Amino acid sequence: MKESVRIRIQYYGGLIARLLFGFSVHGAERVPRKGGVIIACNHISEMDPPVLGFAIPRPIAFMAKNELFRNRFGDFIFNKLNTIPVNRSGVDTNAIRSAVDHLKNDIAVVIFPEGTRSRDGRLLPGKAGISLIASVSRVPILPAFIWGTDHPGKAMSRTGNPFSIHFGKLIPSSRIMTIRKKYGAKAVAEKVMSAIAETGISAKLYVNNYDNMEQMKGTK
Repeated sequence: MKESVRIRIQYYGGLIARLLFGFSVHGAERVPRKGGVIIACNHISEMDPPVLGFAIPRPIAFMAKNELFRNRFGDFIFNKLNTIPVNRSGVDTNAIRSAVDHLKNDIAVVIFPEGTRSRDGRLLPGKAGISLIASVSRVPILPAFIWGTDHPGKAMSRTGNPFSIHFGKLIPSSRIMTIRKKYGAKAVAEKVMSAIAETGISAKLYVNNYDNMEQMKGTK
């Protein structure tokens, strides 16, 4: 996507989201401005990819289910947002390879490690695919926590939570590789989900600790 198009989409999309849904971004200074990085976020709504895209001040690519491309609006928006379609019926090696290629070309890639939406806002177990992508590309992971997008009507009427995104503390690639070597691929996914939970807790938006955090004491 051309840089000028990306900037316009992010600017006007963010402006509309602020006006309609009270959208706010916290910790944007934590987003590396260059180099490959995985941005790992919780997933509560199909609105998450474009809203998250409005918040990230650099070129990005998304990994998102291919079902989002099945209508004309979704196909237009997600193609403009440089989205990598993922076939969730099995291990999509093409999508993984594409994500790694983007990262090695210094593009940030957004991944929703849970692999599906949470229906009640509670974090789900992370899938091991993020470990493979991070290990092969050897890039850091930035946790992000999104909130409010599951109830856009309430956000619009100001009777519920406004849309918000909080960025957490960067997990260095060296730490990811150490965890993978000592504890395996699943432990990397657990570490990422733990970091996402901690980001939400720090923002005073998420009140339940991630269910598997106690299992992760050895990977902190």
